[in-house]
Amino acid sequence: MTVTLRKTLDAVVLDYVRNPYFKTRFVMIFFRIVNYLACRSAVTLICGAPLIILYIFVCDWLMGIEIPVKTRIGKGLALFHGTGMVINGYVVIGEYCTLRHGVTLGNTIQRDGSISGVPKIGDHVEFGAHCVVVGDVLVGDHARIGAGAVVLTDVPARAVAVGVPARILETGDCIQ
Repeated sequence: MTVTLRKTLDAVVLDYVRNPYFKTRFVMIFFRIVNYLACRSAVTLICGAPLIILYIFVCDWLMGIEIPVKTRIGKGLALFHGTGMVINGYVVIGEYCTLRHGVTLGNTIQRDGSISGVPKIGDHVEFGAHCVVVGDVLVGDHARIGAGAVVLTDVPARAVAVGVPARILETGDCIQ
């Protein structure tokens, strides 16, 4: 996925519209700017280093929203509150997803000591507060992850995952 100025500006507009709070609008706009600088070229990465460092300090350390600058995130990401959110830098998040506070998307350490893959999130996925999705997991389009769920296996498109460990509650066209 190539990062272009046009795609970045489109994402900024959609992120602004989908985030109702000043804090999350600020974080998402700041993320899009530093993501462009970090992913565009080595020159923009070097020139943008002071801004990237400021982003890490303000968003990660002060606000508690850890979204690494090179994370691949589709347009229209909505954050609700965001505090305590941790996203692994290798996670891929689709378009128009919603994440609430305390969400963790990352990898696990296998029994043999190796590190697992990371989640790949489809479009229009909604995450409840304090849910965890770890490992090489695929979350399908229009899926919903319930609050407090711990997802360790794939979640089909249009499914609802709840519980610890998460189980599929329902699937089908009834979920919009």
